[in-house]
Amino acid sequence: MKIAIDIGGTYFRWEIIGVAKGKEPIQKIDIQNFLSRLIRRYKVRALGISFAGQVHHDRILSAPNVHSSFNPAAFGIPYIIENDLHCAVLAEARYWQSSHIGALYSGTGLGSGIIDEGRLIRGYRNLAGEIGHIPYRQAPFRCGCGKHNCLELYASGNGIHKWAKYLGVQASLKEPKIKELYLEALATAAAIILSLCNCEFLILGGGVIQANPDVLQWLQQNLPRYAPPFALKKCAILQSQLSDASLEGAKILLERLV
Repeated sequence: MKIAIDIGGTYFRWEIIGVAKGKEPIQKIDIQNFLSRLIRRYKVRALGISFAGQVHHDRILSAPNVHSSFNPAAFGIPYIIENDLHCAVLAEARYWQSSHIGALYSGTGLGSGIIDEGRLIRGYRNLAGEIGHIPYRQAPFRCGCGKHNCLELYASGNGIHKWAKYLGVQASLKEPKIKELYLEALATAAAIILSLCNCEFLILGGGVIQANPDVLQWLQQNLPRYAPPFALKKCAILQSQLSDASLEGAKILLERLV
């Protein structure tokens, strides 16, 4: 048996390939013990991991939005671990049949993944795509990475909750001020990706996007105010059609483990 898992900032999702699947609130479980029980129960022999943090050479470097310890090497079975947005864009590329595609996901945090000419853009230490931590505007609170001016502080679930608490309003995009802050930051993030990477597709995903489908239409209409015309020409701005692209990407990782 093989198991694919997606460790996000809010949920832990898992799938024993072809057998069973589930989703657990990450704050209510001990990931290491929970996964250990799954491995024993299903006699798992390989593990594919999507992880909401910075990963290099199958080692976790940091995890600003995952407040739980996790050590996949302790299970004693072959595994492969990758950043969750890298996993997501692998799955999106396969779904949309594209070799030039970007994924911009707004969930607990804000992240991106890019594929160019069919290859995942990794960077020197596999840290490419950390769009959420690009300097944007100073906020009256800090990001999980320690800075106080990250895009993620405006265009993510965590950002929405922090601004709502600061302004004394509901943590929702139905609040005009929250929505204004969110949309402008998200459009800025999208424009940066399109300008740098010249994508054929830019796919929006993540829990905040899924819960607010009007965001896509707003972005499609307003991106010309943020991105240059050459970056938008022949680029499709679409919403993810995958229920969990990061988990699907973890399955793709498993294909590399024979």
